[in-house]
Amino acid sequence: MSFLWDSNILRHYLDDHPLLLENLKKVPRRDVLLPVVVAAEQFRGRMDGILKAQPAQLPRAQKLFQQTQQVLSKFQLLYFDDQSLAVVEQLTGRFKTRKRYADVLIAAQAIAGRHVLVTRNTADFRDLLPAQQLQNWIDEKIS
Repeated sequence: MSFLWDSNILRHYLDDHPLLLENLKKVPRRDVLLPVVVAAEQFRGRMDGILKAQPAQLPRAQKLFQQTQQVLSKFQLLYFDDQSLAVVEQLTGRFKTRKRYADVLIAAQAIAGRHVLVTRNTADFRDLLPAQQLQNWIDEKIS
């Protein structure tokens, strides 16, 4: 079983959240994956920072981009395969306007690969994933 991290978990990881780090010790690191959508969200923010920066702000924006590259390189990214794309099609048919598309994409990968999604925003995924595929490593200790 692998654990997919949502963006909010990655943010808490960067802040060295104590319960998250404690929970992380209980699973093999190779079982922690980042959906490619999460990486895209991180890079989008950093790219926007560079593209919108004034000349004096560019060195800082560039440094933040480099730091993001370094952090993401520590994780294995989970890319879409045929099975997860088929689940995306099913979910987008059911949740055309109510759901954030990124959440649907992440949920599709969790469903297709039978992964557990680790997120602090479990309410955002309750109608997409069964309870056994959702965990909150920020507020709950895992066994």
